[in-house]
This record gives sequence, structure tokens and C-alpha cells, in this order.
Amino acid sequence: MESNDIYELAKGLRKDSRSLYNRLRSIDEDSQFVTHVSQMLPTYPVVANERCGVWYVDPQLSTQTAYFKSTDGHTSNWKFSLRRANTHILPLITSHSGVILVDSTRKGKSMPDSFSRTIPIWCAVWNSAIKANRGLEWGIEVHTPPSVVSLSENEQMLQLIPQFTRLLLQSDIDVGKLTSQMTKPLRPVWITRDHRLAIPPDFTQADFYPVICVSASSTEETGNGFMYVQGAADDHELWAEHLTPQLFWQHRNQLVASKSDCIEAMQQISSEISLPSIATQYSFIRDTNLAIGTCGNGQQLQSWLGFDVVINCSTCNVDVKSSHSFKYLFLPVTDSKRGQLEMAQAIPKALEFVAQYIGSRRLRILVHCAQGTNVSVCIALVILTKYFDSQGMFNVNSRKDINKQMIQNRLLWITTAHAKATDGSNSTFEQALGMMQSEWRRVEVERMEWQVERIRLKAKISASEKRISQLSALYTVSQRQISMLESMIKQHSESPQPTESLKKANEGVDVQGIVKVTKGTRDRSRKLLERCLEEIEALANGQKVEAINTAPSLNVQGPTELGHNRSSASLSAATKPMEKPKVNGIIESHDASVAAADESSLSLASAQLPAATGDIESDDEGSQPERRPIRKISERRRRTAAPATENSAALTVDEVDMGGRKQWHEQRRLVGHMDGVRALCAQPSGKAVSGGDDGMVILWDVKQQRRQKGRQQPVSASGDIAPTGIFRGHLAAVTSVVVSSEHIYSCALDSTIKMWKLPHEGLTGDEEVENAFPAGEFLGHTDAVWGLALAPTGTSLLASVSADATCRLWSTDERFSASPLRATLTYPQKTSVPFPTAISFVNDASGDDGAQLAIGYDSGLVDVRDLVTKNSVHTASVGSRITRISSTGALLAVASLNGSVHLCDLRTNSKSVKANLIAAYPQPGVAAIAVDTYAAERLVVTGGSDGVVKWWDWRNPQSCLCELTAHQQKADEGVGAVAFVAADCVITGGADGNLKMFNT
Repeated sequence: MESNDIYELAKGLRKDSRSLYNRLRSIDEDSQFVTHVSQMLPTYPVVANERCGVWYVDPQLSTQTAYFKSTDGHTSNWKFSLRRANTHILPLITSHSGVILVDSTRKGKSMPDSFSRTIPIWCAVWNSAIKANRGLEWGIEVHTPPSVVSLSENEQMLQLIPQFTRLLLQSDIDVGKLTSQMTKPLRPVWITRDHRLAIPPDFTQADFYPVICVSASSTEETGNGFMYVQGAADDHELWAEHLTPQLFWQHRNQLVASKSDCIEAMQQISSEISLPSIATQYSFIRDTNLAIGTCGNGQQLQSWLGFDVVINCSTCNVDVKSSHSFKYLFLPVTDSKRGQLEMAQAIPKALEFVAQYIGSRRLRILVHCAQGTNVSVCIALVILTKYFDSQGMFNVNSRKDINKQMIQNRLLWITTAHAKATDGSNSTFEQALGMMQSEWRRVEVERMEWQVERIRLKAKISASEKRISQLSALYTVSQRQISMLESMIKQHSESPQPTESLKKANEGVDVQGIVKVTKGTRDRSRKLLERCLEEIEALANGQKVEAINTAPSLNVQGPTELGHNRSSASLSAATKPMEKPKVNGIIESHDASVAAADESSLSLASAQLPAATGDIESDDEGSQPERRPIRKISERRRRTAAPATENSAALTVDEVDMGGRKQWHEQRRLVGHMDGVRALCAQPSGKAVSGGDDGMVILWDVKQQRRQKGRQQPVSASGDIAPTGIFRGHLAAVTSVVVSSEHIYSCALDSTIKMWKLPHEGLTGDEEVENAFPAGEFLGHTDAVWGLALAPTGTSLLASVSADATCRLWSTDERFSASPLRATLTYPQKTSVPFPTAISFVNDASGDDGAQLAIGYDSGLVDVRDLVTKNSVHTASVGSRITRISSTGALLAVASLNGSVHLCDLRTNSKSVKANLIAAYPQPGVAAIAVDTYAAERLVVTGGSDGVVKWWDWRNPQSCLCELTAHQQKADEGVGAVAFVAADCVITGGADGNLKMFNT
């Protein structure tokens, strides 16, 4: 015999073994076991589990059904479904002290998953809900058959019970009313064909209500004169043809007598069935006056007379005359999966019909179909959701605020009142839910757009109010300055004539020879006058003048030697009234009082003007001699500074003070933030991104704005750098920003991480991007997000740390946009868990870029994790809360609240890393807030809460290269962030809302 013949023979045998006759004989044999169990436990009602269990229960025993779905108990997919809450059997259990549930399963298992997992979860959830509702001392356990469910799976199911309990208590199910008579918890008990019940079990003294699960099928291949099929009733739609459980029990004897009798009986049943013959039955949904029902052939008109509105969803139309009192709508929908298109067309017609005929009066509405389990339930669900409120009252105005919770609650109303509703087709239900949820999603999109528009308008209002406040303050200051200038002019006009000594000092001084009045000198004089007015305003307001950058007011060569009598005091006075003449090469600070200023300091023809030493220079700015900014020297340095010698005369003031090192000075300001700046990131390309307490993320392009070295000009409003783009969307202060080649990533105290698309090149201002929406959002953190770090190019990883005590790794690849979370890292210890505050990618000992992740905690611990194994490879302690981490290769710079900055070299095999200390801010109460590194020059820049920025060489961390007071303090906060753009360019942000760019 050929192999094909053997295959066809085996296929035929398998098909014959599952023939209609073998299935019906198997069902008949299994039903005898169910009858035997019910006779041994006569006090408990029998309830068949839809849909398979109905075939095994004799209608004389019970007509009650329940629906515990096996898929709700599949491993790792455990579920407590509110659609299948089976609330109708709870009163049955209470009144009879228990219940018998009947079901079967296919070959290979002793019981279905609905018995081994779904029902245990259902019992545990109801026990937990009753305990929470009534305050009982019940132990909550998930009782499962040990031979079927492992201990580990049982433990996982138990962990989900609190979540399922909250879902039940938050629904519209009245737990207190349904379980008011229950005095004991529910507990499942299992009986299978493998058991031999010689003596019936006694549960009368048990401390629980037994839910007896009877699995009707046998695992052994039994059968006398037929081939036994385990779980023969499963998937009856595929083999039963026109046969139903009711018809099977009506013709049972004929169907199981013999194979020939079975075929003859099926032909007879098929010829008799033209329309379903089901007893008339209605179920009213709560107090809505809306009913779901079924009615048999020839009974429709009589049963409909008690209703005002009838919607017929069956395939059989009825001739309704106009004389009938009810309004009638016929919607032919096939009660199967093939009727999905018909359902989609019927739902809008049903809604329009209800809205047309139902007024303010509470009318009785009937929605019915052939079975009352599918089509009519879906139509009723749509009507309840669309036109009835939470109290069951009809509202003719269509609801606009439909959401998922509302749909679930209306479905609970139906399943609680109409038990057969749980036996409907899932595809039909999903279609009805999809239609209603589409409208809900549309409403949600409109709400979100309105929220974004509201935020944008609030930002515009805030900016306008800020501008109004600035203009008002400018008007007040201008009035004060005008008054002061008028007073000074009056005093000058009333001053006595110059003395003889002053005249003698001015003899031979040709002012016209010194000053060439040109357009350029007028412009520079005007700028100097504006600078004087700013200083007058500062002194009038009691503010302290820390450092002033000056430029040559006139094209005059300076003196050739230092001297007390022949110094450039007059020129300094003309350009900067607050400074005194140089004494021994050191500039002394002026008194804060403007009243002590001599009016003669404003005169260009003062006796202290130096004699001209050459011809007048050109107006070309490139011909101006390079002058270094005059910087205030602290009192401590003035006391320790040695007197200047002849060899130091060629050095500038700063070079004398700092030992000949090049110094940093303020170049420009970046104007845009309305509150303190906490986040800053810069790239060598010149792009910089900042974030502040105003919730804004601002993009800057400083490369085109940087001045060439040696061409210093005064910092004024005309020199401010404008934003390239402004991104609004955060609802709280922005704490960290990072930038890639295409996107900006920002995090904030609102627990969100947002992604913004970089604008195209050449765009200036915020014309296009001020209304930009986030290109993406990373959701998962439940508390404030403190820091972000972007991995080197090629890894597509973004790391974040949050006050929820977690560090999360996200993928920035578009392929994972639907689920970007890649990993969640937590603190290695389980007791006294601190929360992370800073983060940075670092190289490992072999030099791989971004192979490790450094996490800083509020306890002062630095934990370096390997990205592959997620294990800790290095640790270090800095003794105080970590505020910022910056990395260059395998070097970490860690700033902390105690004012110190620690340098950690990770190129070691030791797990514990020793940190080199930089005592950046030794003053008590001053914290090191910001730090950044630049590898090429071995530079470290730090920012403190006192507003001071300092530069260091990490090869000699004990000596500060330079320090500047960059920002004013505000509520014990000073510098908020620092970032290198290049070796000679640093940007700082402070609590005063200012961003400043410093250059050498």
C-alpha cells in the first residue's frame, strides 16, 4: 500500500471518529455522570457553563447558565472580566449554600482552564471585594487544583487579586446589595470523571460556600459500540448544523439509538426548523424601561403590545399595521459572524429611530432578536451608552463625553439583568464598542488640542505681562535717571569757575587734538552714556556693582608708565564713574554712593587728562588697542597682593592677579527665559538648548553670534542673542535637556519626558516652532524626572532618573515608538532605597563609548552599571546629595550639595573607585549645582548656589584657574547649569533667569 493511501485512510478514520453520532453518544455518556453527581448532591442547584456545558445538563435538572471563559484563565493572561462577572449566581449560592457548575474540555486535560484558573480567580476577587466592603476578617487566597496549577503560577495569580478587586469596587456593580446575605467566603471544589464518588462529600459544616466544578468528560477512551470523543460538545457551531442543546434533549433517545437513527432524526429536525422556536422572555435593564428579549414564531404581536417602541433585529419581519400602538423598526441582522456588515449599518439607524420617537416621557422600549444573546444586546448597549445617563434616565441630547469606563458600566447593567448576554459573539461586541470608542477618541483629541491651545495662550499672556512689567519698570527708571541728570546739570552750572591750579594743569592740552569728533566717536560716547545710566540706576537701587567691562571711550593711547599723578584716572572716570584711580597696579572699588562722585569726572577737559602722545587714531574698530576687562579684586586678594613692579607694567590687571593666565569674560546674553534656568546642553556645532522654571525649552545658535577674539565690545541690549526656537508643553519646571542630531529631549517635574523635532536650518525666532507640539513622549515615571542622558551615536538609548526611585532606559529608534521602554533599573538594596538625582553615560575600561551608565543618588552614592548585564561594576561615595554628573571618556565629574566636586577615574578593575576632591565652594551653605568637562583642554567648569562660576584644570584640581560672579542669587539658588560649547566658550544659566556666554 502506498504512503498516500495510508494517509487518506488515517484521515478518514480521524474524521469518522469525530462524526456526529460519536459526538452525541459521547455527550450522552458524559451527561449521565453529571446526573449522577447532582443526585448525590441534591441540595445544590446545577448551573451549566456556557457554551459547552449546556449540552451535558438535562433541562429537567436546571435551566440556569453562567459564563466563565477559559481564555480568562490562560497562563500569563489571567483576567477578571466585568462583562463576565456572573453576578446572577451569587444569590443562588447564598440561598442554597453552594452551587454545581458543569463544563468539559478537549482531549489532553482533566478539566478546562475555566475550572482550574478562571473560577478560582473569580472566587478570590469576590471574597476580597466582600472583605473590603464589609470589613470582614477573611483570608484572601486563590484555591487552585495542585495537580494542574503550579505554586509559582498560583502566587502570580494571587498578586493580581488587589488590582481586580479595585476594578470591581470602582464599577457600577452593587457589591453590598448582591452579597448582603453571604456569611462565608467562596471556595472552588473539583470533581472529575477520575473520581469515584461512593460517598457524597458533606459541606454542611464547612466554613465556606462550595463552588463545585464538575468536569463531565473523561480522559480515558471509553465507549461501547462507538468511538468516545473527549469534550465532544466543544465548538458546536462547526458540527451541530441546526441542532441545539434544547433539541438534543428533546430527541435524545432517537439521536443516540444508532448511527442510522441519528441521521434520520437529524433530517427530520432540519425539515421542521424554519424559524427558531424559543419561549417568549424579556429582561428589563435596571430602571431604564429598556428590555432585551426573544420571542417565538407567531407570538411577536401579542408580546409587543406591552411596549411603546419595538426594534426587531431578527431576520424575520412582522407585518405591523398602523393601528398598533407601538412604533416599530425592522433591522435584519444575521446572528453570526457574517452579520458584522449588517450590524455596522443597523447601529446608526437604531440610534436615529430612538432619538426620533422617544421624548421626555419614559417609554417602554424592546430590542429583540432570535436568541437574545448577541445582536439585541449590542443594539441595546449602544442605545444605553448614547442616550441614558448614569442614573438610568433618558436624555434626548446625544452624549458627547463617551469613554471606555462608561461603556463598561452600561455593559454591566446588561449582563447583570440578562445573563444570556455573556454568550454573544466577541466580534459583534467589538464592532459596537469600536463605533462608540471612535467618537470617544475624537472627543479626547479635541480636548487635548484645547489643552495645548490653553497652555500656549497662557504662555503668551505670561510673556505679555512680563513685557508690560518690564516696560513699566523701564519707564520708572527712566524718570529717575532724567531727574538725576537734571540735578547733576544744575549742580554743574552752579559750580565755581576752575581754579588757577586747574587752569595751569590744562595749559597746553589740545582737546581737539586728542578727540576727533566723528560719527564713530559719537556712537561710542552714546554707548558709554547708556552704560553710565545703567550704573546710576544700580547705585540708586542699592545694588552692588561687581564687575564692569569697559571699552576705550576715545581713540587715545594710554600712558607709558604707571603713576599716581599721571595716571589714566580721568579717562577711567569718563567711562566708568564708579572706579578710583589705579594704585600700585591694583584697581580699588569705588564707594557705592553716587553722591560722592565729582561732577568734574564727567568732563572730557579735566585736568587729569593725559597728554597726547601721538596722532589721533582711526575710527576703524580693528585699530583699537586690545584692552582686558577690569575686574573687581576681592578684599582678601588686595591684602595679599604684592605691589606691582616695573616688570608687571606690561600685564593687564587680571594677568597680574591670576599669574599670567588667560581669563574669561562675559560676551553676550541669551534672552528668552522668564524664570530660573536649571537645564543646559551645548554642542560643538554651536547649538545649545536650555530649560527653566517657566516650563519652556529654548533652542539657541551661538556659533553665528560669537565674536572674533580680540574684538570686545560692551554688552548691551543690542548684543543679546535671540532664540532659534521655543518649545512649550511642560506643565512644571524643566530639569534636564539633551540634544541629538534630529531631536531635543527634555524632562520636568511633571514626571514627563518629551521629544521635540529640531527646526530646519536658517529658521530664526520662534515664528514656526512656538506652537510646535512634542514629536513624542516617554511615559512611565510616576514622579519628578531629575535627569536625562543620551547615549553616544549608534545606540539609540536615552536614560532617565526620577524621584520614583527608578532609572529607565528608552529607545529613541522609531521602530520602538509604540513601546520605547527597554529596561528599568532600581537600587541594588531593598531597604532604605534612595532616589537617583543625576545620570551620565561613560566609557568602560576598554574604551567602548557609552558602555556603562553612571547613576548618582541623593545619598551621595555613585553607582556605575554595565548596560549589557545591568550589574554594578563601580561605586563611589561623595558624602552628600549628587546634583549633576558630567563625563568625558572614563572620567566622571560629580557635583554635590556640600560644595565639592569629585573626579572619578573608571579605568580600573576595582569596584570601589577613589574620588579626587575639588573643594570648589568651601563656604558653609554653598552647594555645587552644575559641572561640565572639556576633554581636549582638561578643563572643568563648575557653578555654585552663590552665583559664582569657576574654571579648573583636572590635572591640578587644587588651584582654581578663574572665577566669576555670573548670576545673582534668588532664594538660595545661583548658577543652575553650565555647558562647554568649545574650549574657549562656556554658557551658564542661573536662578535670575539669565543665560550668559563667556569667552577667553
